[in-house]
Amino acid sequence: MNYTLETENKIVKQELSPVKVGEVSEYKLKIELESEVSPSKYSIVWHEPMIDMYGFWSSKSFQVHNLTPEWWMRKNDSRTASGMPLACVYSKANKNRITVSLSDPANPSEIKVGVVEERGELRFQIDLFSQICPKMKSYEVIIRIDRRPLPLHKAIKEAREWWSSLGYTCAYVPKEAKLPMYSTWYSFHQHTIPEDIIYECKIAKEYGMDTVIVDDGWQTDDNNRGYAFCGDWQVCQKKIPDMKLFVEEIHKLGMKFMIWFSVPYVGFESKNYERFKGKYLQNSRGTTRAGILDPRFPEVRRFLVDIYCENVKKYNWDGLKLDFIDAFCLGDDSEADYEHMDCLSVEEGLQRLLSEAKRELVKINTEIMIEFRQSYIGPVVGQYGNIFRVGDCANDAIMNRIGSLDLRLTSDKIAVHSDMLMWNSDDTNESVMYQLLAIMFSVPQISIRFDSITVEHKAILKSFLSFWREHSDTILDGELTALGIDANYTLAKAQKDGESVAVLYQGVVYNAEKGETAYVFNSTGEDGIYIESKYERDYELYDIFGSKYASGTLGAGVTKIDLKSCEMIKVK
Repeated sequence: MNYTLETENKIVKQELSPVKVGEVSEYKLKIELESEVSPSKYSIVWHEPMIDMYGFWSSKSFQVHNLTPEWWMRKNDSRTASGMPLACVYSKANKNRITVSLSDPANPSEIKVGVVEERGELRFQIDLFSQICPKMKSYEVIIRIDRRPLPLHKAIKEAREWWSSLGYTCAYVPKEAKLPMYSTWYSFHQHTIPEDIIYECKIAKEYGMDTVIVDDGWQTDDNNRGYAFCGDWQVCQKKIPDMKLFVEEIHKLGMKFMIWFSVPYVGFESKNYERFKGKYLQNSRGTTRAGILDPRFPEVRRFLVDIYCENVKKYNWDGLKLDFIDAFCLGDDSEADYEHMDCLSVEEGLQRLLSEAKRELVKINTEIMIEFRQSYIGPVVGQYGNIFRVGDCANDAIMNRIGSLDLRLTSDKIAVHSDMLMWNSDDTNESVMYQLLAIMFSVPQISIRFDSITVEHKAILKSFLSFWREHSDTILDGELTALGIDANYTLAKAQKDGESVAVLYQGVVYNAEKGETAYVFNSTGEDGIYIESKYERDYELYDIFGSKYASGTLGAGVTKIDLKSCEMIKVK
């Protein structure tokens, strides 16, 4: 690899040497600085000929996969609580061409890719220390470059497994974290009414949901959104006169109880805002109206950890939804009171906060569930949370599909959850089913009022959750194949022990493999799908409500099946 190094640091020694060379190459970068300092940006640049290169993927690319000129490079930025240092370039056939990853997913970095117009090349640039980092005298990092022509989803998955081999193993995942949940966010927003939530949970339990997440609103009687009243974390007595009784009633239903915290925010209207003056990374005005705490101060971390532990003990909560972790970042008005901080880097402060919180919470409840969401989903925070949820995308089946499959490829054994599902009560049955099929390969979170949806919507939801639970071992723990990344995934399939569950999102041919029983859903928006088999096989057709209505035999070769949109074929 021909490369150049660019830096403003005062370097005593620098060396980039191959550790392993081949289709998967590893290079170790060693840097020795003149003195112990927080280093400034350090760049490694090289070029690759553009041969059979079509698109770009990263954990933050979502729907945008095009390649751009070097003067407007595609960028994947990452740090402890945002993304991961992983970027891929792939072919039109969705085969890996180059996947670049770094052994250090904690310190801020950027991986950039841009087309060099004059030479038909791609410029690759890795920027280390892209934000303030801990003081150091020396630094080492391994750059892993995978050029194998694997299906891209396999190259992504193996990069995540590489981090696990380096010690970034995921947190313990309780069984409840892998079961469907009911969320109050879209169905109630801040109007937290225990009696109404308990009513919804009684029905949710019957449908197959085993946990309720009580979201924002339990801590304030202000229902105007924003976070001006966060930070005191006292139960709002006007809404919830008896939190302990509320939790007990949920437990009587056989459900677990999780609750929401906006971790960094201390609102301008809270009593604690003045207490932490001088200990904020920045102040967010506009609709947020809150200060963002600075985890580099030990008293900030102690405050947050004590709040979580005291409340979990007091109310017997089973889990915490810890929100907005990615807001812990430097701003123009960040404090520089280094004398009273015990670390200089925000990333280090955040890791200490998460580590301290997990250690103390597990002492109280070894089965505690902790939810994070995109974009704080990388291998570092995966050591502390056991649920990764798709970012907010209300009524957006496309983003839920992309987010859940991206997370499945990059999250190892962590429980991947969908964003909460909600829909208009007058929507079509097919629209409801498209949303459900979009999240097939994640743990469903549902956030609707049951009395506000139609009888048919209820039947569809109940049938889907019943199927999902029956086949969850295959869906969550099977080998995942995800095709058509540049088209926001055309097909996804999970396979385990002779069983497959698949969803066709566009009109591609499904290959029924020998020795498997396949459950294939049509989410293409068109009637009719194509199944390829090398020999005759029996099949059954199921409607949108999960009822069998036809059966037949597939011939060898490619067969068109008159399967309506949102229906399922079982190939025996």
